[in-house]
Amino acid sequence: MTYENLFKPIKIGPVEIKNRIGMAPMNLFFSNPDGSASEQQMAYYAARAKGGVGLIVTEAIRTSMEGVNRTYYANLRLFDVNWMNRLSEVFETIHCFGAKVFAQINIGPGPQGTTARGYETYAASAVGYELTEENIPKTLLPKVEKGEGRIYVHFKGEIPRPMTIEEIRRDTEDCMKSCKMAVVAGADGIEIHAAHGYLLHSFLSPRFNKRTDQYGGSLENRMRFLLDVMERVREGIGPKIALGVRAVADEHVPGGLVPDEMKLVAAEIERLGYDFYHICSGSYEAMRWMNCEKDGLWDPETKVIKSAVKKMPILGAACHSPELANKAIGDGTYDMILHGRPLMADPEWANKVKEGREKEIVKCIRDLECTARLYSGMPVRCSQNPNLGRERYMPEYWRPAVKRGYRRAID
Repeated sequence: MTYENLFKPIKIGPVEIKNRIGMAPMNLFFSNPDGSASEQQMAYYAARAKGGVGLIVTEAIRTSMEGVNRTYYANLRLFDVNWMNRLSEVFETIHCFGAKVFAQINIGPGPQGTTARGYETYAASAVGYELTEENIPKTLLPKVEKGEGRIYVHFKGEIPRPMTIEEIRRDTEDCMKSCKMAVVAGADGIEIHAAHGYLLHSFLSPRFNKRTDQYGGSLENRMRFLLDVMERVREGIGPKIALGVRAVADEHVPGGLVPDEMKLVAAEIERLGYDFYHICSGSYEAMRWMNCEKDGLWDPETKVIKSAVKKMPILGAACHSPELANKAIGDGTYDMILHGRPLMADPEWANKVKEGREKEIVKCIRDLECTARLYSGMPVRCSQNPNLGRERYMPEYWRPAVKRGYRRAID
């Protein structure tokens, strides 16, 4: 086998995963309008699990109406049993096709929120985001029309109000409850989303966090909200479920987070006994980095984070080619490679690599057709894969009959 590093099993906390290839969390807008999982979502994830990945991390899941009411988009929701039972169908389908699943949990939009639904948005401090043209990926820029035409990009966010201590505690508790529901529904792990400028990111970042209380100022204070959330979630879900975080290595904006600071966050996550750190880069203010314009773009900053941990797995992306992905695992830059857009373009990426058919891979060409639709509030499509968005009509992705009993209980 040419790419043996990619097909070694890995253990993340208590979870055994068959290989080092996963699917990264990507918003899809396949959800039903009420935030419940759709048949299309099930089939989409089934295609990637059937395609050979060892792990699927879901798109961001909202934990309360407070988060839902402050965003434009129809993310998945999980704060009622009626959403839980629909997600259980998704998780069961993923398992039937041979992959593990981690639920990505997002408390709220933070500085990227909106008052469009009639609710005042909140974040760490009264600091809004601002996107400049030089931070837009070159392939996305021609599609941007600043409010009309091909894609609507918000170049300047609204100014949120500072979050109160009571709201921090309420949202922490809501997050724990959603994580418990995800576990009951069948998730093998939980990923707390603290990246890309969302609510928890806004507390970590000195660019967004100007607070003078116990949640602001020093790095210790700025990471307090995140660590409070993770502690409460661990109490809620018990020790048998993998629990980790997704956070940036470098914010790539003036006054933002940098690797030498984020490596201390990673080290603290490991010291406290959590199971993984899923690395990313940039934010909606630095889309060029968040959307990763070329292979290996994140590697230098990832190595800084990796140097600060001892055994905790570092999950990452930005290695579209099998050669670079295999090398990144082999040289220790990452412990697991999670693909986003490459698996939109070709859900069989992992199977083709394993079977020596890597030349048959339908490659992501980074034209960001998927991203352009997302930023416009439309379900994803791919210029290279005409089946993206119609997997529900393809019988090979329908869940097979598997005899099983109820298996999930929270300690």
